Amino acid sequence: MRHTSRALAAVGAVAALALTGCAGGSSQSGQSGQSGSASELALSDLNIQPRDALQQGGDLRLTITSMPTNWNYLQQEGTSVDLNRINGFIEPANLIYNADGTYEPNPEYIEKIDAQDPADGKGQVITLTLNPDSKWNSGRAIDWEDYQSNWKACNGEDADFYCGSTDGWNQISSIEKGDEDNQVVITFKSSYPDWSSVVSGVFPKEAMADAKTFNEGWKDYNNDWGAGPYVIDSVDTAQQVVKLVPNPDWWGDKAMLDTVSFRAMDAAAAASAFANSEVDELNGIINGDQYQQASTRSDAEIRRAGGLQWRHFTVNSESGVLQDVKVRQAINKGIDRESIANSDLAGIPDLVPSELMMGNHFFMPGQDGYQDNSGDYAYNPETAGSDLDALGWTLNETSGYREKDGKTLEFDYAMMPDVPTSKNEGELLQAQMKEIGVKVNINNVDSDAFFSDTVPGGKFGVTTFTWQGTPYPMANVGQIYGCDNSLAQNGGMNYSRYCDETVKELIPQIDTEPDHDKRVELVNQADKAIWDAVMTIPIYRRLEMTAVPSNLANYGAFGMQTVRAEDIGFTK
Repeated sequence: MRHTSRALAAVGAVAALALTGCAGGSSQSGQSGQSGSASELALSDLNIQPRDALQQGGDLRLTITSMPTNWNYLQQEGTSVDLNRINGFIEPANLIYNADGTYEPNPEYIEKIDAQDPADGKGQVITLTLNPDSKWNSGRAIDWEDYQSNWKACNGEDADFYCGSTDGWNQISSIEKGDEDNQVVITFKSSYPDWSSVVSGVFPKEAMADAKTFNEGWKDYNNDWGAGPYVIDSVDTAQQVVKLVPNPDWWGDKAMLDTVSFRAMDAAAAASAFANSEVDELNGIINGDQYQQASTRSDAEIRRAGGLQWRHFTVNSESGVLQDVKVRQAINKGIDRESIANSDLAGIPDLVPSELMMGNHFFMPGQDGYQDNSGDYAYNPETAGSDLDALGWTLNETSGYREKDGKTLEFDYAMMPDVPTSKNEGELLQAQMKEIGVKVNINNVDSDAFFSDTVPGGKFGVTTFTWQGTPYPMANVGQIYGCDNSLAQNGGMNYSRYCDETVKELIPQIDTEPDHDKRVELVNQADKAIWDAVMTIPIYRRLEMTAVPSNLANYGAFGMQTVRAEDIGFTK
């Protein structure tokens, strides 16, 4: 149902308190009650059923955290998990991902993929043979020019295209027509191990015609620019509902549902609406209150899997005392991340927060390549205090805070007071920092402005939100930690606003290294440098928990798995 061509996506702020790759277990039957242990988590939990076990018809009522303000998922303002979920029903999903992150072509769009290694001075060549029946809702066949237009918009050569990420696109040297009309030949500059990330979806060339169309032409959704089993029937901004109906021009298996709707609501409203059977999912359950409320519904099933979301602190390296990396390092040692996880997750049964702790910025616990690189920054308030003493920040016994040259050691925390996790983490951080003599000033921020102004504008010292990963953990290094993306004026996603020279040197090597083990080693070198720079501080990995009616099939806690949107439905 979902597809993602980007390395990371921003999670909606209100429900997940956030901006927007797993462990053992093979259950895909929809059974809940999995242990919270990272070694026992199911890879996905979707109640997988064949189409002949489903009833034709029915209305599926889903929830999102906010209405899309830009329907172009490639554009900076469109990069959100909410839009990604809607797009899974209305836009091309070229690849179907398995629970372990492997994939195969979706035959409704791609008949065949031929991948050739670099040879004879040429880079890696990927040839896609498109399904000749696939077409945009305008009636035009999906063709090589669509792929070419996406590349030209996002390869970084034209700064007027405000693309959310150039990762992958900037590794391509050309996209051309193949020997057949329905073939797309993509040539990379050299080896690019994550090439599949840039062919997992495509958008029409008409929507990429120029920078103005790319940036502003998607403010209202145009059904002609879609190509999925569903189309948008209505966008009701007053009621905050996007309604989909089956696509009458769809060439594949018939969509099982009569309607699919997405209603925007905050976490509290969504939990209440699910408990009252007003919606059919409570997705992104993140605390005990939501879990218990969802459990009150008689037909509820809470599906659980190892998630791709991880909570973290983003530290603004341009803010006040945080400009000193040694101060940032000392503060890091004063943060009790496990106690924060325990508090955030209190009330969720069968869950061990210590087993969800994150020691890596790229790999999830249990995922190939994961190693805990946080060792130098384990919680140690005594060491944190000694480090600050050595930096000349002495404790004022009267105020309880450290001072230097007449200035108090303090920073601001940007908090969304209507988001429980943001509030909880801010207050815990404030208390923990006071223990080492650091003052934290909590600034309340409107949720609607958090990702449109506060975070990208650098109007914070420290804040917390959630990153959403994908099956491409080694493809996102430059997106969040690259020097190009640290410039506020270019709309980059390096919200720490810090350029680390070690990471800068490693990124091009990581992008092109064909040897998997060597590439993993390089990524972990970058991860250690990011820990030292204190750009972001991982807290814990979230379980993916989704409450649904027990008779809903092929939907739930996805992990890395995707399913075809036309196969989602209710059992007979």
